[in-house]
Amino acid sequence: MATAGAIRLLDMEEDIFGYSCTETIGKEDLEHIFRHQELGVGVIHTYIRFLYDNFMRGNDQLSNRFRFVSSSLVNKALICREPDSCREYLVKRFMASSTNNLYLWPYNSGCHWLLLAIDPLKEVVYFLNSIDGEWTNYPDMKQLVDTSIKVFRSQRQARVPRTKSSNITWIKVQCPLQRNGIDCGYFVMRFMREIINMNQIEIPITYFDEYKCAHYTRLQLEQIKEELCQYFIEKRLISI
Repeated sequence: MATAGAIRLLDMEEDIFGYSCTETIGKEDLEHIFRHQELGVGVIHTYIRFLYDNFMRGNDQLSNRFRFVSSSLVNKALICREPDSCREYLVKRFMASSTNNLYLWPYNSGCHWLLLAIDPLKEVVYFLNSIDGEWTNYPDMKQLVDTSIKVFRSQRQARVPRTKSSNITWIKVQCPLQRNGIDCGYFVMRFMREIINMNQIEIPITYFDEYKCAHYTRLQLEQIKEELCQYFIEKRLISI
């Protein structure tokens, strides 16, 4: 991958996002990691594939409990341009639930990554934002999630109390916060890793005691980058 524009392809099997696809990894994506720059969707999705292969594959409990939402099919640009297709995809993902599942969705607002962890059966959305912003700052995203959960509720013919019928529970998690303008993607990847590692559907409002801190250290972020680089080598996305 010595020249600009060179790419590698990574197969994403159906179990990961609910459909089979191929993720494109460019030379620029790797440079963003090596130089600790802002990350694109290709890197985030590659780390999701890493989590699936190394934590969830062969582990029925984890693979049945945690699922992912594709940031390529649901992001700020598509929500504004094709809201119906975004809603249809989310509802289809939720309908695949057989038990209580937590859907991890790295959401890109156009210039920032944050994480939503959605329990569609309990109608709870955990909001993890490393810049301490509110979900009210992302009205299109919130409306899409609320509408998708209500459609999911209707399609499975669930009955809920009248006081609950129009309210989805949103919980702002007091997660670690970044101290610069470029770490959001790394934080989202670490959030996903820690949630899966804790193997809990419910995320405490003050975050997990085992990982509670004001800010991640550089070493904690370097661990994510090291895992990515080792995975790139394993999948022959780069060579040494």
